[in-house]
Amino acid sequence: MRLKREQVRFLAGRIVDDLLKEKLIEVDRSDLEMFRVMVDEFVLDQLLIEDKLNEEVRKLLDHHRDEMHRDNINYQDMFKMIKRRLINERNLVI
Repeated sequence: MRLKREQVRFLAGRIVDDLLKEKLIEVDRSDLEMFRVMVDEFVLDQLLIEDKLNEEVRKLLDHHRDEMHRDNINYQDMFKMIKRRLINERNLVI
């Protein structure tokens, strides 16, 4: 994950604050902290999904590294292509 835990917490807090400010959501004061925690956990979970996907793509490419080198295939280009394909196949939003 590229973001530190504190950055995720800050980002989640800003999301909640902006949603409240724009009156896009209504949350009882008694539930506000619980809602902030839920948004924080959701953002963290989404970032971890991408981390797991990146690791899966790396493992796939590592199995074919010699072949890619022999065929002069760019690792980064192939990484992006496979990641996009897996995102589409799994209907992920990243």
